[in-house]
Amino acid sequence: MRILNVIMCLDPVEGGGSVERIYQLSRHLSLAGQDCVILTTRQGWDQEYIRKLGNVKVVALPYLSKRFRIPLGLFGWLRRSIFDYDVVHLAMNWTLINVITYLYLRFYRRPYIYSAMGWLKIDGRLKLLKHIYKAIFTRSMVKNSKMCIAVTRREVKDYEEMGVPKDKICLVPNGLIMDSLLINSEEKIFRSNYHLDSRPVILFIGRLNRIKGPDLLIEAFAGISNNFPDYQLVIAGNNYGFLEELRQLVNRLNIKDKVTFLGPIFGTEKFSAYCSADLFVIPSRFDTMTIVALEAAASGTPVLLTKQCDFDELQEQGGGLAVDATVEGLKGGLSELLSNRERLKVMGRRARDYVLKTYNWSDLCKRWVEIFEKAKNENINS
Repeated sequence: MRILNVIMCLDPVEGGGSVERIYQLSRHLSLAGQDCVILTTRQGWDQEYIRKLGNVKVVALPYLSKRFRIPLGLFGWLRRSIFDYDVVHLAMNWTLINVITYLYLRFYRRPYIYSAMGWLKIDGRLKLLKHIYKAIFTRSMVKNSKMCIAVTRREVKDYEEMGVPKDKICLVPNGLIMDSLLINSEEKIFRSNYHLDSRPVILFIGRLNRIKGPDLLIEAFAGISNNFPDYQLVIAGNNYGFLEELRQLVNRLNIKDKVTFLGPIFGTEKFSAYCSADLFVIPSRFDTMTIVALEAAASGTPVLLTKQCDFDELQEQGGGLAVDATVEGLKGGLSELLSNRERLKVMGRRARDYVLKTYNWSDLCKRWVEIFEKAKNENINS
């Protein structure tokens, strides 16, 4: 089966969880014997990252405008190649590469499936344009797809609210690469590389922007730091114009000696960071089963996350605690968990056991193949 995954970029630094999901999906489809191609732009191109895809072919187009990513040469490529694929997968919302590909698919009556990947909510910049986009394109893409893929339970409801029948919605969560857990992830590597002292660590890894909520975590940490004076807060992530505001907040709250800011971390250092932490915190104001939750849990680190992360399963299995995305909610969660070190250890074990059993990419890939096969066969029979 020939499968085309379409996504706006394969940027390993700024692309986020959606890029990682398509990257791992494509890689595992190829390992499972499927002929998989990714259509994307050259934003954030990293040759070493692409090389690790193995036999997956990547068609990366040049583009205009970093904000809107207008792909150059897309019309010609689609005209030449659209019939080469049994099924197409449109990944993410708010992207021109998906809109243009969708219009070609509709014109030539080609089958496709659609994944919003948490991008149905209108937030951030350009809200008026997003409302227009959603009304004209998103609803049409959702309506005409063979199947809509949801990452979380909340996203299932989002599709239903847009009029998608339940039998056209399939829930496939994010996955975890098991071989990534085999790397050397000793705690001492992380502490040594970043000159951290021996104080226990509360850890945040994510984009430094408002929606990810690092400011909420800083304020909550400041509110409990006198009761738990031995702890330090480590914040690692790519700066999306929010870092200076966070530094000022730390200074204003007089906790500069307890907070360390790092840039983005990857690979061995990232898993070493998870292992160094007593508690991993995801304070997002809005999120969709962020992959760092899986990674931290798989490392045996208990997770404090907000209810807005839409990953209640971790709490249900005893591996995490979900609280409101507010300073008070996070303060309460931090106090509750840090007061009971034994509970943290138990949560870490349960988190690891649950995630390793449930979110293996090799198993999830089989579900994707079934979805692609169904879309292909429905098109043949229609």
